[in-house]
Amino acid sequence: MSRRAPASSGNALTVGDYPLPECRALILSADPQWREALCSRLCELEARDNEDSQRFLLQLQGLAGREELLEQAERDGTLQCVVLDAASLPDVSSIIAKLRCLRSELDIFVAVSPGERPADDRCELVDRDDSRAEILLRRVRRAIGKRASTPFADTLREYVEGARDAWHTPGHSSGDGLRESPWVADFYRMMGEHVFNADLSVSVQELDSLLEPSHVIHAAQDLAADAFGAKHTFFVTNGTSMANKVIVQHVLGNSGKMLVDQACHKSVHHAAIMSGVDPVYLPASVNEAYGLYGPVSKASIESAIDAHPDAGLLVLTSCSYDGFYYDLEPIIRRAHAAGLKVLVDEAWYAHGYFHPRLRPCALESGADYVTQSTHKMLSAFSQASMIHVADPHFNEARFREHLNMHTSTSPQYGLIASLDVARKQMSMEGFSRLDRCIGYAQELREGIADSGRFRVLGLADMLPGELSDDGVRLDPTKLTIDVSRGGCSARELQKALYEKHSIQVEKITHNTLSVLVTLGTTQGKVLRLLNALRSLARDLPEKPVKLSPPSVLPAIGIMQQNPRDAYFGACEDLPLSDDSHGINRSLIGRVSADQLVPYPPGIPVLVPGQRISEDVLDYLLDLYHDDSGIELHGLAKHDGRPMLRVTKRVDNDARRTL
Repeated sequence: MSRRAPASSGNALTVGDYPLPECRALILSADPQWREALCSRLCELEARDNEDSQRFLLQLQGLAGREELLEQAERDGTLQCVVLDAASLPDVSSIIAKLRCLRSELDIFVAVSPGERPADDRCELVDRDDSRAEILLRRVRRAIGKRASTPFADTLREYVEGARDAWHTPGHSSGDGLRESPWVADFYRMMGEHVFNADLSVSVQELDSLLEPSHVIHAAQDLAADAFGAKHTFFVTNGTSMANKVIVQHVLGNSGKMLVDQACHKSVHHAAIMSGVDPVYLPASVNEAYGLYGPVSKASIESAIDAHPDAGLLVLTSCSYDGFYYDLEPIIRRAHAAGLKVLVDEAWYAHGYFHPRLRPCALESGADYVTQSTHKMLSAFSQASMIHVADPHFNEARFREHLNMHTSTSPQYGLIASLDVARKQMSMEGFSRLDRCIGYAQELREGIADSGRFRVLGLADMLPGELSDDGVRLDPTKLTIDVSRGGCSARELQKALYEKHSIQVEKITHNTLSVLVTLGTTQGKVLRLLNALRSLARDLPEKPVKLSPPSVLPAIGIMQQNPRDAYFGACEDLPLSDDSHGINRSLIGRVSADQLVPYPPGIPVLVPGQRISEDVLDYLLDLYHDDSGIELHGLAKHDGRPMLRVTKRVDNDARRTL
């Protein structure tokens, strides 16, 4: 049975220029009389014009069978709510568990008789014997409406639309400082009026305080915690780089030891310097054929946990830039048994919780802290990130103080609003959007293979051999394209796509090119990329080009000093090369005072406190002279000559082995 009353006025189908979103609620009961009576009454009530109906259209449908319910949950992105009749469904708890696995965001109501209660406390209970269907309808609409609300973004919009005069910071004063300027009005016009109108000051108290939220920001963060499966969520306006530093500082304070993936983001290495932490680096795996760096092997992680019983934190990246993500649950269980907290950097995986093909994510697997770049794969502005917390021993007051040490006292309100809106989008349509993304990714895989010259690599192609039994998976929305048979290098193909077809890709190695399928991917973009690659496949020479793989990133070597001590201690600059352009051998055995990061892939080859080896110097000098497009972050230059900052010998004499 499926019914929806027609809207009672012409305005009910649209909000401004946009159609009202459609939502569906399913009522599952094996009692046909109860089901039909309830569904009929709900449809009758929904047909009436009311204020709530101006926000979204609600379709109600009654079902008798569990399998039909699960099938609809798996394919229908408009499904937002399920009502389960516990009295007629003997397996209601297993149905709830299945629904949670398929669609984490669904509102679930359970109709119970007196004394009944399902095992899942997250469900809302309704009285099965209450004949007032209007109560149930209001609760369903309220639950959906709560997820569809954006408390901070709505308040910001209302403030902007009020057109208030600004006698406070920022100095451009809603853009008035630029609008009439003959010198910079072009920037105002390019950015748009509301970018400046929404750039406000902490003086506007109704917009709350990011440093000590108590109303609209607090409400927005609570909604985000519910949406992403966390106990607490905090908005961050300086990216996941800041988020990682805050968590390392919070967990380990001014000392302590952390086990950390060598291939983690450089912000974690910076956190070791800033917090005085002793890092134990876990070796990244590598696929030398494609220049791809993978997760740390499970065996290496477990060995490190056993070898360092005094460690307090394990830091892993899942998923990676290239889409690798761990089988986290057994690793986290092992870490917790040894007394470690676990931080998982999910900068590239904020979407993981919203589609069954991408789960389980880090929070579901037991992580204590998770950082996500909400801007990378979702719809938030750049720099907008979130910290999710599930630590059972979490000290919120202490954590907030650590967070405030790194947070600007003048946060950008547009970033906060974009986090609120990005959460709403994932809660209301994340499943359907990601379903479309996965479909686009498959279309690209097949279309690129049809070119005859390029192919999208699969997990078996990309995964380093030592990880074959570790349960590592691959995010289907990240495509790594092999150009080995294309007749050009990846850098040449990257330039051709940009210059001839106005297509910008995410990153390259010597023989691969990476593209991301995000919420903003459209059918038109898919077709243009496929057409561009087919065109280039026809134009490129048939003869394959010999593409030499780059030097393999050396493992992080012996740590002779604490990173903080090395970074802030007495130092000197020495040239990377000698007068004959070979390596400067006097650097061998010295201790680095800086972090050297080839980008891409963004994995440090030197960190402060590390003893410099000959293979590291060979690697750095090769990269410096190679025209591969790889940047060397942290390399200083004096009069055009590359230099390394190293600790002075007096520091080396006082060194301690970590």
